[in-house]
Amino acid sequence: MKTTAILTATLLALGPVSASSCCEHKEDAAAATAESLYQLDATWTDQHDKQLTLAELKGRPVLITMGYATCSFACPRLAADLLAIERKLTPEERAKLAVVFVSIDPERDTPARLKNFLDQYKVDHQRWHGLRGDEDAILELSVALGIRYRKVNDTDFAHSNVLTLLSPTGEVLHRQEGLGADPSGILAAIREVLAPVEAPESRP
Repeated sequence: MKTTAILTATLLALGPVSASSCCEHKEDAAAATAESLYQLDATWTDQHDKQLTLAELKGRPVLITMGYATCSFACPRLAADLLAIERKLTPEERAKLAVVFVSIDPERDTPARLKNFLDQYKVDHQRWHGLRGDEDAILELSVALGIRYRKVNDTDFAHSNVLTLLSPTGEVLHRQEGLGADPSGILAAIREVLAPVEAPESRP
């Protein structure tokens, strides 16, 4: 695990996050990386108080975002955007997709609070994961995803509003920035990765 000092320097290189609102959107985050996020070795705790690593999600596409459960504006809208994407998928496509909400507020976002947050949206807890980790793990993941955040007072954070699609092996395939954005791009990317690979035609 990298040290907090190194990660902080990397995050600062991405640029500041405005503190003018608890959930301000920033669109110029870092570009998608070709490296697998499953190389990150942090251990997380989910909404069921079970420990896991991101690599345990390997084998299926993953929609991942970062926020905090007590956010009153952007995070509910991020959740709504995730649900809107799911509603446009077939039941078979949905069954193959995992969704991850990573807390940037581990001090207050206990597993129970993350579960309550997800329960508001009646999600499938077998596929949806609310994760909390230590500050180093959160910062390392935010840098890898190009997401910026900063605590602005005792209860609120400024943070980027980004949904990221990971491949079954953990590489970034697509990033959807902003709230209420057109999901056509990320839907196309999901369907492309879920499309069956056709065997080459045999020649006589």
